[in-house]
Amino acid sequence: MVVLPRLARALNHPGVAVALAVIIIAVGVIGLATDDIKKGYAIAIIVVGALNLVRAQDEGGRDESPPDPAP
Repeated sequence: MVVLPRLARALNHPGVAVALAVIIIAVGVIGLATDDIKKGYAIAIIVVGALNLVRAQDEGGRDESPPDPAP
């Protein structure tokens, strides 16, 4: 039972999100190129991977601390 919360914390990292998004995009492109995946599904997989990549990049640049008040 202790493993699941630790695994969730380890996977909640922008680097892991980027790696998984790149893998999803690669699967979609390879499936589209080899005709193993139908065209519509492959495009949907690529779009989902791209959205995850953009989302991971946005979260990576966030600063947790609030801005300093003006003097």
